[in-house]
Amino acid sequence: MVYITLLALLLTVTNFVPLSAIGFLPVVLCSWRFFGRTYPAFVTPLVVFGLYVTVSTLLYAPASFTEFDFYRRDGNFYISYLPFLAGFLYTHDLDLNKLLRRFFIFAIVINAPFYAYYLAHTGLLSILKHPSESYGSYFIARNAAGGFLSMLCCLGIACYMHRPSKFLLGCICLNVLMLWSTYSRGSLLGLVMVIPYVVLGRKRWVLATLIAGMLVSSIALAQYFTLPHVDYMGYTFAISDANEKTANVSIRFEWLWPRALDYFKQSPIVGMGFGSFDDQIGTNVNYFGLFSQPLRVAITHSDSHAHNSYLNLLAELGVVGLALMLAFYWRLITWCQKGANDAIASHGGRNFVAFRYVELSSICLLVMSATEHRMVSPSNVLILALGLSLLVSSRAPAPRPTYAQTGTRFTTAPRSEQRELSAR
Repeated sequence: MVYITLLALLLTVTNFVPLSAIGFLPVVLCSWRFFGRTYPAFVTPLVVFGLYVTVSTLLYAPASFTEFDFYRRDGNFYISYLPFLAGFLYTHDLDLNKLLRRFFIFAIVINAPFYAYYLAHTGLLSILKHPSESYGSYFIARNAAGGFLSMLCCLGIACYMHRPSKFLLGCICLNVLMLWSTYSRGSLLGLVMVIPYVVLGRKRWVLATLIAGMLVSSIALAQYFTLPHVDYMGYTFAISDANEKTANVSIRFEWLWPRALDYFKQSPIVGMGFGSFDDQIGTNVNYFGLFSQPLRVAITHSDSHAHNSYLNLLAELGVVGLALMLAFYWRLITWCQKGANDAIASHGGRNFVAFRYVELSSICLLVMSATEHRMVSPSNVLILALGLSLLVSSRAPAPRPTYAQTGTRFTTAPRSEQRELSAR
């Protein structure tokens, strides 16, 4: 099973989700192994969130489960997060420090020729005048490429923190240049915010401040740009700009974020229903200002979302959904902090890279999620999910015992005693 995860990890360098998403296969093939085991604390909110999403979909649009486009777009949560659980179904004794280091180098090396060709024809600073000429790596969407490269850079930083080298530092610098050339500003912001988190000592208050800052600023901006006379449940809006990047910002601030906030205000506890943000809702029945039932709904599985995971979760799943997702990341980061510290203190650094990578990339993802719906995007989440899957399935390799025979009983003997026994 571990080789499925390794193959999926290698395939995350592309945007071809049908291949890079195969990391969930152990869940399908060996689901019976989930029973009778103990799990880290972060598993509980993730499983409860998954059940909550399933129930919400069954109540809102049950036919979605039979449609491929649902899993590719509205329901890509399943594709992105099932690999988180796959690692509990198998074990391995691979050296994750070496393995993840090699994967980081592999991802940089296969991008290097493509990026060199891009620089030769476009240049490093041309995106400032022509944003459409950005670097896309092996992805179609620039935000997908930026998100992947930002998460990959977190892996490079984790590798460097474990074993610094000039070669690794050069790869990290090249990684940053690639990320810059995608002109994905949210991805750059996510990586930049990892720096104060590390500098300030990876404290819980720093994490809480980051999460609260992303959430409060998102709601505040959405409220600021909300206009009282606009029907945000509809699709008609008139925003145009010759500059693609400023147009994207205007669409977020003036339409998508206020629309998500409007959804949330109508059903703040459980949201309007999973996958509802891009649908056409004719009307809805409100109960006590806390719950809302959509009526005359035209279901659409598209790439349209709020371009903000915090607001998108509030719109579709309400306070309950957002609280469960944030609880998952809070517990996951706390678990990784302790794991990295223990790896240094008592395990000779074993799995340090994996613990530190999952921790840093989770921080990066939480920040990026305030500018895009990154929290469920396969291009961003799968590289994290597969890394965690390898981490939770890792076990220390069994020592190679030497045995001295005493009668019919075998006992472990020190080398000095073995030499004496062999001399006899």
